[in-house]
Amino acid sequence: MQTLSSVRKHSTPAQRNQILRRYQRSQLTQKEFAAQAGLGVSTLQSWLRQAAPAQEDGGSGFLPAPNLLATTPSAPTYRIEWPGGLTLEVRPGFAREDLVALLAALPVV
Repeated sequence: MQTLSSVRKHSTPAQRNQILRRYQRSQLTQKEFAAQAGLGVSTLQSWLRQAAPAQEDGGSGFLPAPNLLATTPSAPTYRIEWPGGLTLEVRPGFAREDLVALLAALPVV
């Protein structure tokens, strides 16, 4: 009777990089791609983790962007307060025509 033994197949770094590039282009889940490529999911995940520090040195797929939400808004140019508690603040750059239309729509006290 024959016994089945699992034989590990080792890949060269160039082969690993090629497989990882194929994975990134594939748009498959890790599980789907690993099955298609004949790899274990944990092997693919390990290779991806090992490749991550190399990407940090050579640049990642992300582009830096400024945090626009962190800036404080500029002070209002005009503030109109109505007796009922309604307040309208008009900041620089607000179109005059839009302001006229908005004021026409508000109740007159």
